[in-house]
Amino acid sequence: MRHVVTPRLALLALAHFTIDAYSSFFSPLLPLLVAKFHLSMTLVGALVALASFASSLSQPLFGWLSDRIRRPWFVAFGPLTAAAFLSMIGLAPNYATLVALLMLGGIGVAAFHPQAAAIASGLSERRALAMSIFVTGGTLGFSLGPMFAVSVVGWFGLDHTWVAAIPGLLMAGLLVAWFARVQSRARAAASRPRLAQLRPVLKPLTLLYFAVVCRSAVSYGFMTFLPLHLHARGWSVAQGGAVLTMYLVCGALGGFLGGWLADRWGGRRVVVTSFMLAAPLYFAFLFLPDGPGLACLVAGGFFLQSSLPVNVVMGQELSPAHASTISSLLMGAAWGVGALLIGPIGALADAKGLHAALFALSLLLGAGVVCALMLPDVRRGVRAVELAEPAGAAGR
Repeated sequence: MRHVVTPRLALLALAHFTIDAYSSFFSPLLPLLVAKFHLSMTLVGALVALASFASSLSQPLFGWLSDRIRRPWFVAFGPLTAAAFLSMIGLAPNYATLVALLMLGGIGVAAFHPQAAAIASGLSERRALAMSIFVTGGTLGFSLGPMFAVSVVGWFGLDHTWVAAIPGLLMAGLLVAWFARVQSRARAAASRPRLAQLRPVLKPLTLLYFAVVCRSAVSYGFMTFLPLHLHARGWSVAQGGAVLTMYLVCGALGGFLGGWLADRWGGRRVVVTSFMLAAPLYFAFLFLPDGPGLACLVAGGFFLQSSLPVNVVMGQELSPAHASTISSLLMGAAWGVGALLIGPIGALADAKGLHAALFALSLLLGAGVVCALMLPDVRRGVRAVELAEPAGAAGR
């Protein structure tokens, strides 16, 4: 393991931890922001949707740009941008400024991920293990971000959230110092596989895409509205942040289990089991008292997120030649579309109440089960594509 975790990989994983902590920074502060700006649930949903649009849906663009620049500056300036803007949300004088800060910070998050992932996988001969270390750093950072946020506000107050920028600024400085010593190289133009070659796997890829959208919408939705739900039931902001952190950390642990099981069961079985175990637990949360209900929600998050790493691997196995394109689709675009659905959920919460809105959101787990059940065995699918396209492969 020590030969895999090089100092540079450790720094990159720590940078991933740092920037993803800012990604979940504002969620536990929503009760305070709702009170400050007198926000409706519709505006809360729009806030999350716009922030996700900046941080997720723009990732394919930064992936395309990353292949065309000589130095990995996106990795260094991503944490700087995220820290500078996302830590300023407590100073926002109005809703429009709050939206702008979240979107600008989200652009920093989007810029970091594609280039950093490419570098991480090349820092060790054991590429898969190196990648898992990098991803784990981000998952833990995202899970602990809510506790970071409520701690800063508890110590300094909402109008001093800018103090939270310090770790991101220090991390950006370390990354700039590293990359300033990296030799500038022009990237050779490589032959790229044609998108038309994805046609044989379009159906399973579409099913996998919508399964990820359903999972992401439920995950983002409960992450967004859970602090508001708890606050309305008399929980403090700090208590809501602690519960949210527990929910996210258990989801991260679920991802480890899913990856381990996928090697033994196959990805399709893990995805199906994930949805089928998570669905009743999310519904139980809505109808049980706080104690057992929250236990069900945390367990539901654990099972739902167990398919997180499996989805991307399944997509890459559908057509290994298009691994980067498929990863951007399933990681950035699918997650972003899932978060965009939070806008309508917020409007429903205003019209029918938060409980009804979360119930409607949970119904997406049923749609996820249907998509997962219709998926083929991806490993058999890979062999079928390879056999069906010898001419295309030769043509490249």
